Amino acid sequence: MASDRLPLLGISTLVDYSQPLDSLLAKIRDAGFDAVAIGHKVSHFPYHDKKRVTQVAELTAKLGLFVDYIHTPIDIFLDLSTPNDYAREGTILIYKFAIDAIHQLRGRAVTSHLCNVQTMSPEEIEARLPYAHESIRELMDYAGERGIRFCLENLPHPYSYQRLLERVLETAPEPICLCLDSCHVNIHNPDPFAFIEKYAAQIGTTHLSDNFGGRDVHLMPFTGTFDFARLARILARVGYAGNVMLENSLEAAVKRFARKQNVPREPEPTALDEYLRDSFEAASRIRDALIAASSREQPTAAAG
Repeated sequence: MASDRLPLLGISTLVDYSQPLDSLLAKIRDAGFDAVAIGHKVSHFPYHDKKRVTQVAELTAKLGLFVDYIHTPIDIFLDLSTPNDYAREGTILIYKFAIDAIHQLRGRAVTSHLCNVQTMSPEEIEARLPYAHESIRELMDYAGERGIRFCLENLPHPYSYQRLLERVLETAPEPICLCLDSCHVNIHNPDPFAFIEKYAAQIGTTHLSDNFGGRDVHLMPFTGTFDFARLARILARVGYAGNVMLENSLEAAVKRFARKQNVPREPEPTALDEYLRDSFEAASRIRDALIAASSREQPTAAAG
């Protein structure tokens, strides 16, 4: 870790959008978390409404919950790399709403998808690079002026939007802050840690959840196959200064089991309070691993 500050433990409101935000925040705090992230569903928290943002700011302060980041909305028309000027400018404006809101909430970051197009030719990816760089620069500047980090999230490994992100990172004139999604990087990826190792120093926050290397199921950490101990060692080595933020979803698990679409070996859902307590224990394990790895990274004084 970059400082002696103990990382906060947090979870995204993605955990259960079926719960009203105010009661969900209280349950998250009761489970032991001292941080929270606002998920991508704008209907759950309409952060373009300044009055509602003020209410949530007051509530999180009262609860003692630090708001680590807001996740911008996800839709096919939201695209920072499209040649369509209207769509690109509209996306930038929507993302600025999120930056303004997290600033009002006194948080750290905004996490965003660069685009949501799954299939693109190599030529289209290259053609999109100048538009992507221009959009990212504008949002980084806008966020930086407000003391906020603008972070791009890695997306599911097999698809073109991840290839686009990798090309943007390779050609960027300066480092771009990243939000590491452990579930996404583990999807059909023979070497999920290649990307993590390459860009570890640029990770500003996290979406930590698990899977079995196949579907994007956002399981609780340590219930799938992702190697969180190895991740902790890498983050410690680069002096990660962010918090331990989870992005697992009980709501999605309940729906999968109800439809008999759950993945083999997936744990059965529990009640929300129990699920949050178990998630807190998982986050604590990751923080403990990070602290232990950080202590090994620090040079020790010579004996005598």
